[in-house]
Amino acid sequence: MKRRTIVIMALLLALALSLASTASAEEISGRGTVSARGAGLAIIRGTGEVDIEGHGVGIVWVKDAERLEASGDGYRWEVPETGATVFLGWSGTVQASGHDMTVWMAGGLIEFTASGTGKVYLRGRGTYVLNGHEGAWSPMGEVLRLPAAEPPQ
Repeated sequence: MKRRTIVIMALLLALALSLASTASAEEISGRGTVSARGAGLAIIRGTGEVDIEGHGVGIVWVKDAERLEASGDGYRWEVPETGATVFLGWSGTVQASGHDMTVWMAGGLIEFTASGTGKVYLRGRGTYVLNGHEGAWSPMGEVLRLPAAEPPQ
């Protein structure tokens, strides 16, 4: 990949990260399972597992995962100073698990399932299923609290 393309993608990631901290968004917190598919920005923080399906049209940033496995094609960079791994234009799967990890996804097609405890921030257009309940991503920003997962009966 050309250096210019890498610099442009890094700038886009920096812009997405800065906008995420200043804009309101759909925020889901608590315990359970959420599956989402959409375009925009998704941030997962917490303890558990995340399975991502990459379609080659975005960027994934994983920090502090205890287990990280990926199969597919695209660009992968380890950033030892931050403990993060970056996937750019990844077509395939990324699976991460751990305590207190953070996963950022930005792009034209984001698709993931996350299980455990923590928060999921969604901004853009798309749909999600949270503990069996359907919802839509918010381009303007709303807060939705995740109810605790019900124990099996």
